[in-house]
Amino acid sequence: MKKKTLLEIIIDFLFGHKYYANVIHVKGTTTRELSCFIFYTKEQAQEHRVTLDETRSFGFVETVSFRSREDYSESNR
Repeated sequence: MKKKTLLEIIIDFLFGHKYYANVIHVKGTTTRELSCFIFYTKEQAQEHRVTLDETRSFGFVETVSFRSREDYSESNR
């Protein structure tokens, strides 16, 4: 992960850390679900989108961003 600026650290403290997740749909149904993966960057979410397009079970709907005060980074496990 890249180093954060002081402003980014303050924003994370006030509003939470920014994460991304993909909304998927089960092919053949009208079911929409949130993927079980949380991504730290939009690029990682887009890579996941490519793998979703290769499956026969799921399709990509959209990438959503959200903020959480919980830090899900690998360094905090």
